[in-house]
This record gives sequence, C-alpha cells and structure tokens, in this order.
Amino acid sequence: MPLRARIASLSIICFLALSGCASFTSVSPGTNIDTVIKQFGEPAVRCAGPTGRERLVWTAQPMGQTAWATELSTDGRVNGFEQVLTDTHFAVLANPGWTKDKIHCEFGPPAEIQSLGLGFYDKHTTWLYRYMQNSTWYAFMVITFGDDGQHVMKFGPVPDPMFDEGTRGFDAD
Repeated sequence: MPLRARIASLSIICFLALSGCASFTSVSPGTNIDTVIKQFGEPAVRCAGPTGRERLVWTAQPMGQTAWATELSTDGRVNGFEQVLTDTHFAVLANPGWTKDKIHCEFGPPAEIQSLGLGFYDKHTTWLYRYMQNSTWYAFMVITFGDDGQHVMKFGPVPDPMFDEGTRGFDAD
C-alpha cells in the first residue's frame, strides 16, 4: 500500500477512534444538540441553512470522505443526519446560484483549495472535496468558481491522486 494511502487510512482510524466508533446514523431525530456535541465534538460549520434554521456540518475533511449535516429545530434538537459528500448530493450544484458561502454551509470546508490559471489573466479558484464516487472510488469533487470568484462555474469528479497511484487504489505489488 502506498505511503499516502497508509497515512489516509491511519487518519480515518484516528477519526473513528476519537468519535468512539459511533456513527451519526445512530443519532435519533429529536436528540438534543448538546448530546450530539458531547459524543462527536463541535461541528466544523455552523451557519444559517436554506430553511433559515441553524445548519451544522461535521466533516472528516481533509483526509476522510464523509461529512454529516443536520438542521436544528427552534428548541435545539437535530432533525436527523445526512451524509452530504455523495454524488447525489453534489448534484444540487447543477442548480444556479451556488456561492462559496452556500457551498461551505452545505458541505463544510473543502479538503483543498487551489488556484488555477486558465489563461494569462484568467485565474479561477477550485475547492476539492474528498469523497467516495459511486460509493466505490476514492475521488475529489472539484468545484471551480467563475471570474467573480464567488459563483460556481463548473463541478465534477476526478480520481483522488492520494489513492490513484496508476492502479485506482490497488497496490500492483
């Protein structure tokens, strides 16, 4: 196994150990947010979600492939958790109007931020989210922002080079 893949695996194991191997899917809707924070720690993101309620995102970025989101009721209870780093959920980016702030609130912080020079004066920023494409392949969802630096210009998956040593994550030795 390549060194980078071993490091990533170790990071994921550490994340699971710190969270007590508990899963967000085991949290019942209606659980008080203080109970969730005690079990999983503080969320990476707290923001106003699309419904106006507070949205919270816990993420395994930059090395993991998951992020779990929920919205709170007015009395501070979770409405259930959704794994948001999926092909199905990334499809919402096809709708117009996605900005950096909305993406940060929806998916949490990216694993990487890069600047691309698409021409002499043309600079674009990309956000990369690690995830499991089709629940099978280690991938990045690459989100490229347009000339204004704020609105999504395009998005799409690419293999995660940390796991893609020319063998799509399988060691040839």
